[in-house]
Amino acid sequence: MNMNQRGNNTALQGIWLGIANSSNMIVAILSSIVLSRYFDKVEYGTYKQIIFVYNTFLLIFQAGIPSVFSFFLPRYSMQEGKYIIRKLNMMLFSLGLLFSIFLFTFSDIISDILNNPELADGLKIFSIFPLFTLPTLGIEGLYVTLKNTKFIAIYQILTRVLMLCCIVLPIILIEGASYKFAIVGWGFASLISFFIALWAKIKPYKRIIEKEVLGVSKQILKYSLPIMGSSLVLLFFNSVNQIFISRYCGVETFAEFSNGFIALPFVPIFIAPFRQLLVPIFSKASQHCEYNEAINTFNSGIIKISVILLPFIVFSIFFAKDIMIFLYGKQYSSSAIYFQIMLIFHLFELFPFTVVLSSIGRTDIQFEIDCICTVFIYIINIVLIIGLGIASPVLIATIYVLINACMRYVIPYIWICKLKELRSLLEKQTVKRVIVVAIHSLIAAVISSILYYYLLNRLFDIVLWRLSISCLIYVLLLIISSSLFNINYLDYLSVIRQNYRR
Repeated sequence: MNMNQRGNNTALQGIWLGIANSSNMIVAILSSIVLSRYFDKVEYGTYKQIIFVYNTFLLIFQAGIPSVFSFFLPRYSMQEGKYIIRKLNMMLFSLGLLFSIFLFTFSDIISDILNNPELADGLKIFSIFPLFTLPTLGIEGLYVTLKNTKFIAIYQILTRVLMLCCIVLPIILIEGASYKFAIVGWGFASLISFFIALWAKIKPYKRIIEKEVLGVSKQILKYSLPIMGSSLVLLFFNSVNQIFISRYCGVETFAEFSNGFIALPFVPIFIAPFRQLLVPIFSKASQHCEYNEAINTFNSGIIKISVILLPFIVFSIFFAKDIMIFLYGKQYSSSAIYFQIMLIFHLFELFPFTVVLSSIGRTDIQFEIDCICTVFIYIINIVLIIGLGIASPVLIATIYVLINACMRYVIPYIWICKLKELRSLLEKQTVKRVIVVAIHSLIAAVISSILYYYLLNRLFDIVLWRLSISCLIYVLLLIISSSLFNINYLDYLSVIRQNYRR
């Protein structure tokens, strides 16, 4: 396979992963749109708190196992891989049981911490479902290794559509249905997904004779335990926003925050597949310390992703308020500031240095970085909120983004630069290209926003019309002026379309 064929194949794998990730984002957004309109802020805030608690503790109870799939499987044969998959599934079953017991046992304590008594009942109802969700983890890593990301896309679309229907249909069809109906619907969809996932993990190894891998459990633990340690630290780090905002600003403010502090859907669609594809590439490269091809993939990926994502990010920063009103209604217009803060974080996400660090096996370094930053962020928030009495949710979110950017991107890059073989990981040409795309997007956004506020805002009352016309003007400005900045947006989109057709 020549370099062009390999690049096209990698791009195609990334497209399927993008489709898979987009289904997750679309379901999350659509369910939020529906529930925001059917629930009041207190009930909606309680539902979002339950999902927050699950996602937060999931970092701990998955114990770094999902990353093991894509790190270990490329290093072993299919016969050995079957043995490893069985071992990993047994671990995930056990961890799922522990997770369920934990949520039920500590539901009252968690509700006290988040200052919401209603949360305890919701968590007890929800507690059985992690038993079914944890064993589904690792499918992405398995099928990325097998270079069958198309299957991941099909699996994610089917299970996410099922989850969306199970969450929102009871709320729409049953008059007076509470958030508990949405939770039960979420759990029913998880149960169906559980059986599909088990079949999917067995399917590639159906006719293969299993071969034992001696000492693999120790190897798995050696790799995953530092990740679990980092996850434990990240539990405290990622929950700092929700804990302080829930406890000191109220459930209604938490509802506004949770609707606004979300990822721009287009970002995970492109960034998550890029990260997943980098793991086996750098894992293999680290075995022989031959990083040239991996570095080329890293830099070319950053440029391609920046060309596509930066225009979306910049546009969304300028038009955040109307985007929030369109999604959730005028009652959530104040969510715009949190959305803008999150968009700033997306700028750092274009450079996945943490993935490189873990892919070369240095999860211990990331653990140390996570510990230092987590202690630091709690000290700052305690001083501000408890010491100085400044309980500003906007300030809490801003501090979180800045420290998180340092923890996940800035500090890992500084450490990577100390390694001789990876000193040139981020090329100067890549940085220059990203800056040019950012400047071009910024100029187009400024012109579009001027037309918006002085013309469109007066001509159209419907927010969808204003946003659509502004977006059209923005895109046209980018395309018309692209030659001035030597950025071929249309050519890159045509490459994606051609790979998709293949």
